[in-house]
Amino acid sequence: MPTEEELDSMEARIAAASVGVWVPVLETRGATGGASCIQIAPATAVEDDEIYLSRFINGEQVQVSPDSQLDADLDFIASARQDMPRLIAEVRRLRALLQGDSDRRHAAFVALRELGRSQDYRDRADAGRGLAAFTDMQEALGPLLELVLDPGDTFVTRVTAEAVLRRMDRIGLTIVASAMAVANSNHSDWIHTAIVDVFSIFSEDRDKALQMCEEMLQDADDRVALGARQLHDILAEIDPALRPA
Repeated sequence: MPTEEELDSMEARIAAASVGVWVPVLETRGATGGASCIQIAPATAVEDDEIYLSRFINGEQVQVSPDSQLDADLDFIASARQDMPRLIAEVRRLRALLQGDSDRRHAAFVALRELGRSQDYRDRADAGRGLAAFTDMQEALGPLLELVLDPGDTFVTRVTAEAVLRRMDRIGLTIVASAMAVANSNHSDWIHTAIVDVFSIFSEDRDKALQMCEEMLQDADDRVALGARQLHDILAEIDPALRPA
């Protein structure tokens, strides 16, 4: 996406160009016996306000009107005078919407992070479910790991582990693997339950997770690699209910 400085430069070039609607008058589109040109409208003080284009290679004029390629170039240049301001305006509009969405999304993340610090285990479980949708944000990974290892209630552990695993992606598996590497026996049991719940239905999901765990065994983070081995062993023992026909 162009930067604001690039958009400003584009707008400066537009502002410096001749004012008015540029209309392509093309011999290939409606021959008048003359030469194709760009007509500036509304007319300025000069009666005929037109731009003509010729093509030269090595000093030799190779294209004269009417010529389909020359007319296509003129059509593009003329249309750009109207198209560029509209495109720039659309980029700015979409950028403003995205910024607004980003701000609202960050606010939602902050609210869920605070909910995850609640004294009520049900709030923390809800936070785990919600934060699972924010794993693209680096700052969400720590709170999610803390919820998987929730010291107050293993219901939070199970719910959060299941939520991130249902993403069916490497980042969800990494969070669970990181937790498994340091989990006590009680947390490990409920993480194990979540793994079975998520991956005991479709064999394709289980097989994909196994492949990602094999890749994670080479992770530079020893904690992730250790947890990936444990996660891989659990997945390998699962016999999914549904397999491809």
